[in-house]
Amino acid sequence: MAFTFGTLALLARGQNPVSLSSPPTVERAAGQTSNLPELTLEQAVEQAVANNSSLKIAGLDTVRAADDLAANQTRRFANTQVTALGAQLVTKPSVTYPAGSLGVYSATGPIPATNQTVKIPRKPVGTVNVLVAQPLSTQYQLHLQLKALELGLEGTRQDQAKTRLEVVDQVRRAYYAVVEAQSALDSLQASLPYYRESHRLASVNRGKETILESDLLNADAQLLKIQNAISDASDRVASASERLNDLVGRDVHTQFRVAAINDADTDLATSEAMEARALQNRPDVKKAMLQVRQANYDARAKKAEYIPDVSLAFSYYTTANFENVFPSNVGTVGMSLRWEPWDWGRRHQEYQEKRAKEEQAKVGVGATERAALLEVRNACRQLENTRRQLTLSNANGAARQKVKEVQEKVKSEAVLSRDLYQAQSDLASADSQQQQALTAFWKARADLKKAIGEE
Repeated sequence: MAFTFGTLALLARGQNPVSLSSPPTVERAAGQTSNLPELTLEQAVEQAVANNSSLKIAGLDTVRAADDLAANQTRRFANTQVTALGAQLVTKPSVTYPAGSLGVYSATGPIPATNQTVKIPRKPVGTVNVLVAQPLSTQYQLHLQLKALELGLEGTRQDQAKTRLEVVDQVRRAYYAVVEAQSALDSLQASLPYYRESHRLASVNRGKETILESDLLNADAQLLKIQNAISDASDRVASASERLNDLVGRDVHTQFRVAAINDADTDLATSEAMEARALQNRPDVKKAMLQVRQANYDARAKKAEYIPDVSLAFSYYTTANFENVFPSNVGTVGMSLRWEPWDWGRRHQEYQEKRAKEEQAKVGVGATERAALLEVRNACRQLENTRRQLTLSNANGAARQKVKEVQEKVKSEAVLSRDLYQAQSDLASADSQQQQALTAFWKARADLKKAIGEE
C-alpha cells in the first residue's frame, strides 16, 4: 500500500505546495512531515482521557455531587446555633416591682414594702443564646434522603462514564478522519507529476505547432486545478488534525503525524451477544435504573414528612449589663416537638407527584433499553456495510497491475513517461479509496464499541 503517513497542520498554514512557475514543494513538505512526532491512536485516547475539557467538566460534576452528599450527611448530627448580641441601649427601660410582689411575711411585712422601680441607664448591653438540638424522629427521613442522594451521585458517575465513552469515540473518529484526509492528499500529490508532464508535453507540442493554443491552455487549467485540489486537501488535513488536538486537550497548533491503522478485524461477537453486553455495560441504561430507585426513595422521604419532628434540645440564655433585671443564666434540656397537623392536602399532593415521577423513571428504563438496542443493531449493520465496501476495495488490483505493465514498457521505451505517471496516479487513487474504506470501517467499529458501552 502506497499510503504515506500524514502531514498535518504544516501543509495547511497558507503554504501552496505547488506552483505553475516554481519547482514543486510537495516533496520537501513530505520530508518535513517525516520528522514530526508520531501520535498513535492509543496515545491520543490516553491524552484525551487525561486532558479533555468535557471529561474534566463531567469529573467536576461528580465531585460536586459527592460534596453535596457529604454536606447532607451532617444533617443527621445535632444542630447547633449560637446567637450573640452586643448593643447600645438608646432608651432607659425600667421594671417596677409592686409592693408585696415578692411575698408578704409576718416578720417583715410585704416585700417590697412599696413599689420599687429599677431603671437601666443608657449603656452597652449584651445577650447570648445557645441552642443544641439532636434530631430523633427525622433520622428515618434523613436516611431516605441520603439514599436518594447516593443514587444521584452514582447517576452522576454514570454520566461521567457516558461522557468518557463519547469522548473516546470522538477521538477515534477524529483520528481516522486525519488518516482519511491524509490519504486523499497523498493521492492528489501522487497525481501531480502526471499533470506536470502533460503540461510539459503540451508546451513542447505547441512549440512544434502540432496542437492548438486552446490545448495548451487546457493543460494549464488542468495543472492549476490539481494544485488547487491539493491546497484544499491540505486544509482538510489541517482542520482534522486541529480537531484531534482539541479533543485530546492540547494546543491546536501541535504538529504530529498519525500512525498506520490496522487491517480490519474479523473477530466480532454475535449481535445477540453485543445487545446483551450493551444492556449490561451502557451507562445510560444503568442511570435509568438508578433513577427508578432514586425516585422511590424520594417518594418515601416525602411520605416520612408526616412524622412529627422530635428532637432532644439543650438551650442556654444569658444577658450582660441589664442591672439584674433579666435572668443572667437560663439553661434547659428537654424534648422539642414540631408538627404541622393540617396542611390542607399539600403533603399528599407532593407525595403523589413523587410517585408519578417514579412511574416516569420506570417507563424511561424501557425506552432507554430499546434505544440502546436500536443503536447496537444500526452500528452492526453499518459495520457490515463498511466491511463489504472494504472487501470490494481490496479486490481492485487492476491499478497495481497496470503500473507494473507500464513500468516494463518504460524500460523498453515503448511508452512516454506521462503514461507511467498516469498509471501511478491511478494506483494512488485506488490506494486512497482503499484507505478511506478502511477508515470508514474503523469509524463504524468505534461507533459499535460506544453502542455496547465499551472503550
